[in-house]
Amino acid sequence: MNTIIIREETKEDYYATEHMTLRAFWNLHGPGCNEHYLVHCLRSAKEYLPKLSRVAELDGRIVGAIFYSKAKVVENGKEHELLTFGPLAVEPTCFSMGIGKKLLEATLPLAKEAGYPGIVICGEPEYYPKHGFVTCDHFGITHPAFGNSDAFMAYPLSDEFEQVHGAFYEAPVFEECEDEEKVLAYTEQFPYYKPLKLSCQWLHVEKLGRICEVSKNSFKIRFWEQEIPARLKGSFYEESADKLPVVGDYVTFRYNRSGESIILSVCERTSFLQRPDQAKTGVMQYMVANADYCFIVTSLNDDYNYNRIARYASIALQGGSIPVVILTKSDLCNNVGRFITEVETVSDQVRVHAISALYGIGLEELREYAKPGTTICLMGSSGAGKSTLINALTGEETMKTSAIREDDSKGRHTTTHRQLIMLKDGVAIIDTPGMREVGMANTEDGIDATFSDITELEARCRFSNCRHETEPGCAIKAAIASGELSRERYELYQSLGAENTRNYAMKKQISKWAKEYKKVNKRTTQF
Repeated sequence: MNTIIIREETKEDYYATEHMTLRAFWNLHGPGCNEHYLVHCLRSAKEYLPKLSRVAELDGRIVGAIFYSKAKVVENGKEHELLTFGPLAVEPTCFSMGIGKKLLEATLPLAKEAGYPGIVICGEPEYYPKHGFVTCDHFGITHPAFGNSDAFMAYPLSDEFEQVHGAFYEAPVFEECEDEEKVLAYTEQFPYYKPLKLSCQWLHVEKLGRICEVSKNSFKIRFWEQEIPARLKGSFYEESADKLPVVGDYVTFRYNRSGESIILSVCERTSFLQRPDQAKTGVMQYMVANADYCFIVTSLNDDYNYNRIARYASIALQGGSIPVVILTKSDLCNNVGRFITEVETVSDQVRVHAISALYGIGLEELREYAKPGTTICLMGSSGAGKSTLINALTGEETMKTSAIREDDSKGRHTTTHRQLIMLKDGVAIIDTPGMREVGMANTEDGIDATFSDITELEARCRFSNCRHETEPGCAIKAAIASGELSRERYELYQSLGAENTRNYAMKKQISKWAKEYKKVNKRTTQF
């Protein structure tokens, strides 16, 4: 292991130190952070003590920093000058290398030599007691905002600290740096990282990452630029399958630098795409989480299938993702406009674009979706051009591509598993294996959203239980007779609805059998 160097910060370090600090606290206590802006402002504050502060360097890279400043404790008008530090930041990918410990060991003696009676901080209660810090209620010191807590701690530097009592006040800069507009403006100079608001935050020992690959019981977590192996903690196996992590999920985990990390929890999802594993069994396959857009990729050759597009759109809408149909290989089609018009009839919630990734035609239209922080899931048949589209969007050979067979326009399975790819501009792309058959189960709301024109017509029928057969006053029959609704579209709606009902009933039965099997198996293993 290379040596970690503890030294004073120079002006040339400023950007790197702030960038490291941003990474250290990003999404730790809430969406984004302001600690990097605090470091920037602190250097100009009269209370800042650069001679006590230090940075940690590893292989020429700033991987940690501690910043000291003057503070005071006030009781009955009497002020005691002492120290505080913050932030103490460590590069997140260097966690558990002892960098924080080295920074404390290097600076606590300096603080004592400087003659200050003690140090008061607000910090992680699971970390600082290991280094001699105790809660401030032992010394009669209170915080003006919240009194006392396990996170409010002190470190005596001399016997004089026994005489320090009262309310604690840090430098005004700590409050001044909380201006959200100024923080956002200052943050723009750094690489983009998505701010997240999750119920799991306030994180301490746990880390926050994103599932980028799943293979049976093995997982990979995207943690900053790293992809680290992980497995589930044991209690997950008591959960139902839809509670297990899928690609795109944000998870908390216990970081292990030398082996598999342990996934502790799955954070709440903004979208969740699923389908029957096999159309005839109704067993559900949980595919992708937290996708803002679902790109339904189909090529303008024999792969094009209106029915399949409607199925994909229903899955996307059911799961809370916006369906965007991408008609690829437009350079090989003589009547692109007809296909666009036809796909637009799938649903008023579907967006349509025709492109040629090979020649760059129509790609500019997709830029509106590729904004920093968004996640795009790609679905479609093998050979539809998903991998080629990813390469065009990334501007490099990110995915391997295979030629389609000339006899049936079908492609070879280039993508064999779901995977999350992070682009440099903060866009996440989730690629999925080709699916030529797409079943329906547990997608009633998605089907209704796709065929909202039909559900609106059904609401106009004279009778609420109208079967749209021989009943008088049927709005569906009237719409078909007038040409407002095509019989083919209505039959597709009926077909998907019947398939969904049939498969979902089978899914519930299978789920019931699985639960009964678990109970019996659990009783058996107890004897």
